[in-house]
Amino acid sequence: MRDPLFWSIPLGRAFGITVRVHMLFPFVALALILRLAVKPDYLPGTWIDGAMMAGLAFVSVLLHEFGHCFAARWMEGDATEIMMWPLGGLASVDLPHEPRAHFITAAAGPAVNLLLAAVCGLLLTFALDPSFQPPWNPLTWYPFRIKADGSMDLAIWNGPPQIVHSIAPIVLSRLFYINWALFLLNVLLVCFPLDGGRMLQCLLWPNFGYRQATLYVVYSGFIYTVGVGLISIVTEELLILCLALFIYFSCRNQLIFLETGGDEGLFGYDFSQGYTSLERDPPQVATKRASWWKRWRENRAARKLQRETESRAADERRLDELLEKVQKVGMNGLTDEERRFMKRVSDRYRNRK
Repeated sequence: MRDPLFWSIPLGRAFGITVRVHMLFPFVALALILRLAVKPDYLPGTWIDGAMMAGLAFVSVLLHEFGHCFAARWMEGDATEIMMWPLGGLASVDLPHEPRAHFITAAAGPAVNLLLAAVCGLLLTFALDPSFQPPWNPLTWYPFRIKADGSMDLAIWNGPPQIVHSIAPIVLSRLFYINWALFLLNVLLVCFPLDGGRMLQCLLWPNFGYRQATLYVVYSGFIYTVGVGLISIVTEELLILCLALFIYFSCRNQLIFLETGGDEGLFGYDFSQGYTSLERDPPQVATKRASWWKRWRENRAARKLQRETESRAADERRLDELLEKVQKVGMNGLTDEERRFMKRVSDRYRNRK
């Protein structure tokens, strides 16, 4: 029976991508909304603001993940699933093993948030009267009501802040706040599994190699874990503590997968298909001309199969080199990583028999 910790609910499919919601997502969202409703520090009705913020955040994160998926397909890869859970979203994609494809895919998510923030900022400035200034500093701007009637304090460009009751500037300010914060969070936290860490890995990859570039970002993530953990203690925010733990376990799993010969970690982009997909038959050629959609999917599947075949061939070449090394110097001459690699490849061939 599958571990309940990994239960999720399918929300639907869009553009050939399945969107799933983790079972913890509605639980945590409801808990945060109830927190705004019962704590005496918040005004009556603040839970309504919290519900709106949760809805806007869900849409923004979902669009962020679709940005990753579309970029992966643009880079001759594939995207199959998006998982929405309390700390954001996880996109399951398959990419060519080269830094440019990984960098563009990682950068596409924050780019979507930056675009949404820019649109909201322009609407606040030019489409409303008076012209409102977006909340540039997400750490100092208060996204909830300041009076029980739902009004908010918004800055304007040519005068002091004003108390606003209209729904349009309030929604636009909150949507800007969420997307601007998501952009800064993903770019400034240079660690796995956030996009800033993946982009740094791609920038280091050509000069240092995939393995060493990944190690640099993993160790950076351990440093960020300490910093984010300290912030969670100072602010007494449980979600920030969860983020610190998420960063730690993501980096830890990246390190484990790297040391055992794997290519990617547990969180974020999913490259865990392994070699099981090589067991399936190649796509059948239709006897009559198929639709453009079917042809595109068949070509994409063929490219994916080719990448997997090339990866398997590379592993076989390395295995042959290690076997020659064993004949010359014996098993004691192998490093721990080389032994784990040989065991992994040997187990794979044993399972195929």
